[in-house]
Amino acid sequence: MAVLPTPPVEKYARTKHGRPLKTRIRVYTRALTDILLVLLWLPAALTGVLLWQPLGVVPDSPGRGEKIMLWGLTTREWGDIHWWICVAAVAVTVLHVALDFKAFKGAVGYVISARRHEA
Repeated sequence: MAVLPTPPVEKYARTKHGRPLKTRIRVYTRALTDILLVLLWLPAALTGVLLWQPLGVVPDSPGRGEKIMLWGLTTREWGDIHWWICVAAVAVTVLHVALDFKAFKGAVGYVISARRHEA
């Protein structure tokens, strides 16, 4: 009776695309953080422009937080919205840097070594 050879056991389960599951999860996580960065920093910038003093949208008079602005919200409410959007955007930015720290470190090392070779 012949013994059939057993197939090699892979460390990570492969998907139909041939990539390990761990690699696919990492790619999806990076893509999600990139999309979230755009979706958070864009409204942060737009609310910042809305609240920008030289633009003339925010009054200089006393009680400036009580002026009704866009969509019936006051300047104080827009300031709160801007603050929390920025907090979420900074948190996602920190996550993005943590996920891509190896690439970030490599890019910084490349710039430093390129400048060293120029001199």
